[in-house]
Amino acid sequence: MSNFDLYRPCVPAASWRDSLFCFIDPNPPTPQEFPTVCGEILMDFSKDVTKLGCSLLELLSEGLDLDHCHLNDMDCAKGLSVLSNYYPSCPQPELTMGTIQHSDGDFFTVLLQDEIGGLQVLHQNQWVNVPPIPGALIVNIGDFLQVKSLFF
Repeated sequence: MSNFDLYRPCVPAASWRDSLFCFIDPNPPTPQEFPTVCGEILMDFSKDVTKLGCSLLELLSEGLDLDHCHLNDMDCAKGLSVLSNYYPSCPQPELTMGTIQHSDGDFFTVLLQDEIGGLQVLHQNQWVNVPPIPGALIVNIGDFLQVKSLFF
């Protein structure tokens, strides 16, 4: 997909990116359903990301003062989607943005940032840059986990 934000009202600029989005779990596609260049890689990557997700759920459970298996036992590890964004250089960057302001509506997001940067988070009503750290993963707590944690 590319620039689907152009079809939404009140979007101040074009989203200058190309994206590959797919649902991996619970019904994984076959590698043949992906572009040839990434099918096998994406399936292997998904297995590793699922392991990482289960580990993060254990840590989050403990952080919420629950048994370390609590979130995994609730099937919170079920459901995986992968979104890969490519941000090509733009001849008129003042007319574009990488993505529009949004929140992550899911449980959590694991992000691998490139060395270029550009990621921002809203902190105390101010947009703050998140500088890239080589090899680091960013874990963003999504809306669903924030709401769910109110009930633990």
